[in-house]
Amino acid sequence: MRYADPTLCPDCRSALPRGVPTCPTCQLLVRHPLAIRLFGTLQTADTLLVQLRSASDEFHAVGARQSVPAGAAQGATPPPPPPPPASALPGPHRAPVAPVAPVALGGGVGFASVPKILLGLGALCLLVAALVFLAVSWSALGVGGRTAVLAGFTLAAGASALILHRAGLRVAGESLIVVALGMLGLDVLGAGAAGWLGDGPDGVVTLTTGLVLSAAGAALGLVRVGDRPRLVAPQIISGIGLLTAYLGAMDTTDHRLLAGHALTVLGIGVVLLARSISLPALMWSHLVGVALVWTATAGIALTDAILEPTLDQLWLRGSGWSLLATAALMLLPGVVVRERTMLLAGASCAATILTVTATLPSIDTDAATFGLVALGVSAAWVLVFGALPTGVRAIAIAPSIVGTVILFGLALVAGGVAFARWVEIESAFGSPLDVGLRRPDPVTEPLLLVPSLVVIVVFLALLSPDRGRGALRVWAQALTLTAGVGAAVTLASYDVLLAVPVTALTLTALAAAAFALTARGARAAGFGAAALVLAALASILAVPSSTLTLVVAGVGFLVALGFAAVARDRVLKVLGGLTTAPALALAIGAGVDVAAAGAAWVAIPILAGVGVVALCLPRLEVELSAIGTALVAFPVSLATAADAGGLAAFWLTVAGCLACASALLHESRRSVAWAGGVLLLLASWVRLADLDVSDPEPYTLPLAALLLAFGLWRMRKDDAVGTAEALLPGLTLATVPSLIWVLQDPVSIRALVLGTGCLVLSIAGAALRWSAPLLTGATVGAVVVVREIGAYPGEIPRWVWIALAGMLLIVAGITWERRLLELRNAAGFLGRLR
Repeated sequence: MRYADPTLCPDCRSALPRGVPTCPTCQLLVRHPLAIRLFGTLQTADTLLVQLRSASDEFHAVGARQSVPAGAAQGATPPPPPPPPASALPGPHRAPVAPVAPVALGGGVGFASVPKILLGLGALCLLVAALVFLAVSWSALGVGGRTAVLAGFTLAAGASALILHRAGLRVAGESLIVVALGMLGLDVLGAGAAGWLGDGPDGVVTLTTGLVLSAAGAALGLVRVGDRPRLVAPQIISGIGLLTAYLGAMDTTDHRLLAGHALTVLGIGVVLLARSISLPALMWSHLVGVALVWTATAGIALTDAILEPTLDQLWLRGSGWSLLATAALMLLPGVVVRERTMLLAGASCAATILTVTATLPSIDTDAATFGLVALGVSAAWVLVFGALPTGVRAIAIAPSIVGTVILFGLALVAGGVAFARWVEIESAFGSPLDVGLRRPDPVTEPLLLVPSLVVIVVFLALLSPDRGRGALRVWAQALTLTAGVGAAVTLASYDVLLAVPVTALTLTALAAAAFALTARGARAAGFGAAALVLAALASILAVPSSTLTLVVAGVGFLVALGFAAVARDRVLKVLGGLTTAPALALAIGAGVDVAAAGAAWVAIPILAGVGVVALCLPRLEVELSAIGTALVAFPVSLATAADAGGLAAFWLTVAGCLACASALLHESRRSVAWAGGVLLLLASWVRLADLDVSDPEPYTLPLAALLLAFGLWRMRKDDAVGTAEALLPGLTLATVPSLIWVLQDPVSIRALVLGTGCLVLSIAGAALRWSAPLLTGATVGAVVVVREIGAYPGEIPRWVWIALAGMLLIVAGITWERRLLELRNAAGFLGRLR
């Protein structure tokens, strides 16, 4: 071992006696865990050294055999070298490694990027210089000079680009060919400015420039210089030239549709040529240009047709024929490429364009005719989509989607008009049961709403991949609910009683509830949510009439209560629990209005109703919903009550009693007793303050006695109920209000009676081993005692307070020092452990 020698010190390399903990020479800890780790590392170093030596010997032996002459090789054969370790065995033969190009450091610029940046800047500078030169000296040059300058610049840049590209300078060639094409564009612009292109419209120069650049770029892209690859920049500029020509054509001629289609066909021809000779840059640049030109042309044609959807505009002025040509061009990519998916997509888009073109004249008619045409065409395409085989069904997707979107838009318009008719009714609870819908008049044909919604649902069902029996049943149920909603909106579009569409909506909600109770999983949750939403919507729509609201909200309450009580799905139970209290509160509010009791005291029956529901269904979602509902109703009543203090005290009392009852009835809600006690205490304070009462006991002791009696009965019935849950609310109500008066007047009969009562509670609690009486008596009694001596602290000598403070500090210091000593002893004990 060269490095890992257990007989030598790893630091001073002196001899180590056996079993010593430290080196006698340098005092190094040779038994420390770090010394053990160091010894393992040195052993690894010895192993790596052996493997490195074996690999080196093998390498030199192979080199010696290759350098021996052929004649000498026939002599004595040298003995084979010893086998190297496994890790040093040569691997499979590897090809010579190519030289690695210099790599830029992190954050720097790669070597290959430098010439691109420089040449790009140089090309930009040349173009800017050419523009400046022409702007400055154009007027001073004659016709011949202008021609010579322009042609010379262009030819010099083009020839230089080809020469550099032939010499292998690809980036330089690409940069200068861009300069040459830019100069060519300036040549055409200069010719137009000199009047060489005639006195045509302003767009002639732009059109000519675009065509020249497109042709020149395509021609230069086809040129191959020697064995070098073709230049890419002119191929891209060729597509840009097509777009430039289209922009010029829009300003040149009034036949913009014809010009757009002509340039589209020209671009498609270039795309086919580039594809046949494998020029991807030229193909994609023109493909993008063709797509943009086609889109712009189709948009212009469609806009003209929509703005004036007459037969004259469509078929005599050319918009319709342009749309037909646009549809035909959609089929061309799939036919040329011979790719099935592209062909089906093009056929679907072409079918959509043809359908829109054929039905556009219906826009110029009345709403009923337009809706009927949209419904018929959409239904036909949906039927075609369902009847076509799976392989070609994609053809009908796009026209079906467009049709269903139009039908959905018409349905939204009908719903908006129905809502506007409802808004025209008087305020909440202010109308009789026979209130009706009168205005405004419908915009669309209401009778087409239900069939339109049916077509939409059928199309969605056909799009679903699940065609099983269960899925068909779900879609049938969804269709039933959709038809019910559509029927309600249809009825609301006519002059009928408000109760008619509300009843239709309520029956739809009941159907959804029945579907939810018979379904499972996500379907149950979905139908349940639909039922609750429809019930809530029906309740809101019934608000103008208190009688109607009472009936509809009562139905919604029963639906929510059914979900919360008997539903098997957990999500459905939670949804029902969250909506039970709001539905009951709305029903109670409407009932109070029907009874003409006024809104001042509506919060009390709402609190009692939702509280009873929370007592019967002790679940978190039900209780939170009940609390929120009660808190929302309370300010409404408080704002209209003549006796706000009495209402607040009554409301707090009922809330406290409900909280205490929940704690006593349900073991999981024992901690709610504290909240109940606090509410009862607040109720007593509010009421006493409202009545200016100086003696609270006649009001607090009877209620406290009832709570104590109920708590004792609960403890007798159930041995698991503790005194804190059963007795603490009543004891708090019996003692704390009197304690507040005692704090204001400590020298009184009330203080004597309260102190005696606290003493009795403490003794009784200790004797019976009940925590609530002992805790209440001790706490309240201690406060009374402290308050009794509070009037005499000034009569005590000051040295007494100083002595007490000193004793307290000494005790604290002794305790602190003792704990610190124990901590040190514990640390020393742990340090002696092995």
